[in-house]
Amino acid sequence: MRSSAAVIVVLLTLAAAQVLQGGDAQTVRTYVLIVGPPEGGDVLYRSMEAFSQLRTWGAGVRPLRFFEGIGPGGVFQATPATAAMVEEKLHPYLLLESEVVKLASGSATASQEVGGFSYFPGGEASGRGVKVAVVDTGVDYTHPAFGGRFGLKVVGGYDFVDDDGDPMDVDGHGTAVAGILAGNSSDFQGMAPGAQLLVYRIFVNDQTTTDLIVRALDRARSDGAQIVNLSLGGGLSSSSLNKMGYLLYTQGIRLVAAAGNEGPDLETVQSPASLPYFLSVGASLTEYSTEPMAEVRSSDGRPFSSALPMSGTPLSDGVITGPTKFIMNGAAAQVKGMDLTGFIAVSLRDHKTLFAEMEYNAANSGAKALIVVNDETVSLSSVKLEWTGNPSYRPRIPVVTLSGAEGASLAKSASDGTVISLAVSNVDGHFFPASFSSRGPVDDFSVKPDLLAPGDNVLAPESGTQGYARVSGSSFSAPQVSGLLALLLELRPTLTVEQSYSMVVMGATPASGLLGELPLEGQGAGVVNVTKTLSAPFALDRRDLLLYPGLGHPYSGELTLFPLSSSVSVSFSSYGGHPLVVTPSALTLSSASSVTVTAVGAATEGERQGRLVLTTSGSSYTLPVRVLASRYWLGYDPAKGQVYSSLSSWGHATVTVTRPDGTVYQDSWPSGSNYTLVQTVPGEYRISVTFSGTEPSVARLMVILEASQVGQSGMAHVPPYVPVGVIFFSAFVVVAALLLYAAESRLVRTAI
Repeated sequence: MRSSAAVIVVLLTLAAAQVLQGGDAQTVRTYVLIVGPPEGGDVLYRSMEAFSQLRTWGAGVRPLRFFEGIGPGGVFQATPATAAMVEEKLHPYLLLESEVVKLASGSATASQEVGGFSYFPGGEASGRGVKVAVVDTGVDYTHPAFGGRFGLKVVGGYDFVDDDGDPMDVDGHGTAVAGILAGNSSDFQGMAPGAQLLVYRIFVNDQTTTDLIVRALDRARSDGAQIVNLSLGGGLSSSSLNKMGYLLYTQGIRLVAAAGNEGPDLETVQSPASLPYFLSVGASLTEYSTEPMAEVRSSDGRPFSSALPMSGTPLSDGVITGPTKFIMNGAAAQVKGMDLTGFIAVSLRDHKTLFAEMEYNAANSGAKALIVVNDETVSLSSVKLEWTGNPSYRPRIPVVTLSGAEGASLAKSASDGTVISLAVSNVDGHFFPASFSSRGPVDDFSVKPDLLAPGDNVLAPESGTQGYARVSGSSFSAPQVSGLLALLLELRPTLTVEQSYSMVVMGATPASGLLGELPLEGQGAGVVNVTKTLSAPFALDRRDLLLYPGLGHPYSGELTLFPLSSSVSVSFSSYGGHPLVVTPSALTLSSASSVTVTAVGAATEGERQGRLVLTTSGSSYTLPVRVLASRYWLGYDPAKGQVYSSLSSWGHATVTVTRPDGTVYQDSWPSGSNYTLVQTVPGEYRISVTFSGTEPSVARLMVILEASQVGQSGMAHVPPYVPVGVIFFSAFVVVAALLLYAAESRLVRTAI
């Protein structure tokens, strides 16, 4: 395969000189094309075949690279008009314009430190025989953690920036990531010290492009990677990456992505970590973390996820509960005459009053604590309690900040008397999400991030030295999970991708603070627990459970368990904000078996969170559960392939369906009818229906179809792409077409 690829590179270099037809050269752009899944023969040959067909249609495309693993297609240059012709003629699975993507590392290295540290938990598995791809800034393989030279720990890779086979790191980010994942020396071990690394450099000056990411994923697939670590994100097309993730996931490749470093604000998990086929990893605190953690909850238990302790604040010495009192900007003139005894004061940032003044005035008036609400929607981070004009100042009460979006309900006099609870503590700090770690939710159909791993001041090899440094960011949490998957694959090589994901998630330890278990948006399943994951006696067919009851109407979902030994007994229970019923309540597994989990009919609309608890042999595993209750509810008739509603009629309804392969489409649903689900591939169909009218409401449904159910009689079936294999070209015709392509042009240097 690689020798044929070398010949093709020569042909492509010649073909790259083809003069584009029908467009201004100034508008030439780079595109990524994937015609369809890698089915029906040699992917490289089918990639060549696709571009040959475009040539016969008169499409003036300039091919730069052919894909060999992810699916038939490649990278090409063309005008937007020509790209539109390609879309119209070929109906590809994926066609996207390449864009700039930044390295979202959010990391900071401290002074150089010695090694003497191991992420490896010990035991029989070390990741031997497992290949893990690191798509990043490269790796300094001369570091002792990688054996001191290329070919020992780093067994393969490519530099897509310089277009050569030497993926040497010139930044340091990739070296730290790879070391945490699989480093192995006398004084340092990564999570999977026996694993082999495939390294692909795609970044320069913290930037890359979409086409380089796809080329790296394609190369990882053809090089035999079983796991791909992506400590990057932001600026990526979610729908396009979802489709690429689907292709790799269905080929048995595990995809691990860093959640991002935009916390503690909600809805900040970035692509690709936000997508269903990627296991997303946020960052938790460690024993080296220096800041305390803040918790704020309303009287009904609702958490304020943006809560941060102000730097320099005293700890709360337990939980503080009391009514709130709004003190405007907290200046002396505003607080004068107020008796805040027993109250939690709330002030609004005004960019004039010092935070220290706010605390001083609130404390003098008897407040138990102070909440400072930002005047912008985002969280208020990196602020300190300091008063340069008052060197004797020392804060006396805990001070917590909230984002403007979350704190607006408290920052007004009309809310005075609202009872809340607050805590600032170091209790179990290593189980808290790091304040910078990105939070969910990302949609109504998943729990993101999936879980956390230590990511604040963790030790990693330092590029350009023989030593180590402490780094922070979810970038350095993700490789710990990638390494854990390598250990798991060595122990249980027959696991499916989702089964291995499920074991990592259900083995995690839920994070709790002084006010109880933390919300799913910040922690997902919890903090990674390596030992528990590796010893789990069963796997699941999913990582989370989403249930959509209506008002007074239950909703059921199915969960399948796969035993990993001859006989496993499991009992089920649950806890959280919504009652769940599991049928049966206990199982003895000798083969794959399913239970039904039912969320009882809801009394009010809204989201409740909880966990399904699976107990076996004295050990308990948990699965995160989101219950989203709506006024109306949806159902599915598998015999007819139709969705139906609890409403008998409606004014207007819009259906949004996300297919398993990432394709999203919207449609109108005529009143009083059932809706026929257009099926293309097996997997999860995520359905959201917006009913408009005097009482608009959104109802949701998740339909899971097996391969045997797709395209049954009486059901609509639309292929997602036109298979290139239906057009026959012999190898001679393909190569001849490319040679002719090149002969008509002048030789130029391909620049990517």
